Formats: sequence, C-alpha cells, structure tokens
Amino acid sequence: MIYFDNAATSRYKPKVVKNAISDAIRHSANPGRGSHDEAIRGAMTVGRTRDDVMRFIKAKRANVVFTKNCTEALNIGILGTVRPGDHVVTTVLEHNSVLRPLYMLKKEGLITLSVVEGDKGRITANDIAAAIEEKTYLVAITAMSNVTGYAPPLGEIGELCAEKGVKLLVDGAQALGHLPLCVDKIGIDMLCGAAHKGLHGAMGGGFFAFSKRIFVNPLLYGGTGTESASLIQPKDPPESLEAGTLNLPGIAALGAGVRWTEANFEKIRKKEAELSTFLHEEVAKTGYRVYSVAGSPILSFALPSADSQTIADVLNQEYGIAVRAGLHCAPLIHKTLGTDREGLVRVSIGCKNTLKEAKRLLFALKEIKKRLTK
Repeated sequence: MIYFDNAATSRYKPKVVKNAISDAIRHSANPGRGSHDEAIRGAMTVGRTRDDVMRFIKAKRANVVFTKNCTEALNIGILGTVRPGDHVVTTVLEHNSVLRPLYMLKKEGLITLSVVEGDKGRITANDIAAAIEEKTYLVAITAMSNVTGYAPPLGEIGELCAEKGVKLLVDGAQALGHLPLCVDKIGIDMLCGAAHKGLHGAMGGGFFAFSKRIFVNPLLYGGTGTESASLIQPKDPPESLEAGTLNLPGIAALGAGVRWTEANFEKIRKKEAELSTFLHEEVAKTGYRVYSVAGSPILSFALPSADSQTIADVLNQEYGIAVRAGLHCAPLIHKTLGTDREGLVRVSIGCKNTLKEAKRLLFALKEIKKRLTK
C-alpha cells in the first residue's frame, strides 16, 4: 500500500512512540489517583508531556490540558468561552469541528456569526478586520486548510486581534508538525491540536493550550483526583478540564511524538515541500485541475466530469494507493471553490513518502484520466 492519506492520520509512527505506548501499558496505573510508585510514574509522564507540548508550540504562559482529539479541544475552546450575545468570526476554510459548534450556537440564538470567504478561501488579515464588530469576542481560524493547504497569515491576524481586544482560537490539527506555530509570538489565545497527524502520536489523543488570562468553563464534570470532598468541579486547570481517567498511553505517545517531530522538524518540512512542489507541477500537467497550494503537504485536485470518489476507488483497488475523496468535513471551502458536488481527491504527504511513490501516483492518475475521458 502506498499511503497518501496523512492528513486523516499519519501512518508512520516512530519507534519511540510505539515504545512509549508499550511502556505506559506495561506500567499501567492511574495518574493522579494514588501515591504509589506506578501512579506517580504515570503522573510524571503526563507532566513531561505537558512540558513537551508547551515547548514545541513555544507557549511559556499557557495551560495545556489533554483531550481525546482536536475536535474535543475545539469544542472546549468554543463552548467553554463564548458567552450569549457574543459575535464570532470564522472562515470558509474551517473543518466541521469548528463550524458545527458555532452554527449550533447561532441556531440557538446565542451568538451572531460572520464567515469570511476571502479570495476563494485565501484569507487575509484585512478580510478578518472587515468582519470584526463591536461585540466580537472570538476569531476562530485554522492554521492550515485540510483541503487546500492554505495557511492564513496568523502573525498578522494575531496582531489584529490583540489590537482589537478579540480572542484568537487556532485549529492546529493540520499544521502542527508541518508549520511552526509560536503561540506567544503570534498571540494565540487558544490552540487546539491532534496527536495522531503531523505529531506522529496515536489516535484518540489531543490537547487544548490556552492563555492563563482566559477562564474556560468545563464541558465534562467528574473525578479529578483532587478536591475529592467537594461536589463542585475544581476551578483551576488542568484538573478543571480533565475530568475522568486520562488516556495515559495516548499522552505518552503524544509526548514521544512531539519530541521526535521536534528533532526532525526541518528535515520533514524540506522533504514534504519538495515532494509537494513536484506533485503539484506534474499533476497539473496531466490535465487535472489543482486547487491546493504548492509546497504544502496537501494536494487536492479534480478531473472535470469525474466524481472524486471514483478516482479514489480506482487508485485504491487497482493501484494500491490510499487517498481521500469527497468534502473532507469542510463543506464551506468546497462551496467556495465550486467543488461541493463532486468533491476533490486529496493526496496528503507524510514524512516517509518518497519520489518513487509520487511517480507511481502520477502514472496511475494518467491511466485513470485516459479511461474516464474517452
């Protein structure tokens, strides 16, 4: 199998990640739920991973809490901070993990919402500025589109939000491990991340990093291992937002994945950019219409009059190549691009993909085009 579906989840897991999972299972004890050696060992793993995440995202003044995925982190950031009467700005680039909680709040009449389109999804700080109103509390935006690979200018948007007194929430699911995200420098108030994509951790893990100046209401209530005599949820993070037993193997994998990615970051970026540029140029030459940004780890394309799922199925069944087709849980960018009917084929590059695999993909796409355009 040639695996080009790394935006859904990275296939390659470094040995250190596998070892971290195995070690956490072998020394399985509940962190924060006892004073014996194994519980303390688990708590130390959790603490080390918090430090690893804060260092990687360059957030010295942030709280980091662990979640089951980036979707949960985004829901905490949105539903845990937005208040009735607030105005929120988001964009057409967003994943349903951002759009659905916001549209639920809008439907319930709790917020007003502006969705920025930009120039076919190429969002600028000026586009965001034009949408900000007097009651704007939050700008929620992705660091990288999972459809086009476009990365909005977060530095400029961060400066704008700071100037206007607006909170900035960033969906880092696709960007982490591919682009540098410096929370303190950019001025990100809330950053949400997935463990299993560019950070090469395990599925079922994520994190929510947020400024210590922000109070976040919990979405989940329960045991925390602290203040057990109280019937009221603890007020201070991380315990306030980490009710229930933590996913220790997943947290251990996240820490190991972050450390491995950090050590190999520049090498990964260079390799992915070179392969992306090659594929963007060559796929465009074959007659497919390319919608993504060259140099990003995302290549999305379509063949006029052909359904994207048909192309993906042929790639899988006849050539052993895994890609993803359809709307990629991001319907508004497809509507903006005019691809909401047939969808797009998405090739997402990972750190272990090779030029040989890229050439095999090109061969397959040429053969498929011949068949579908007869």
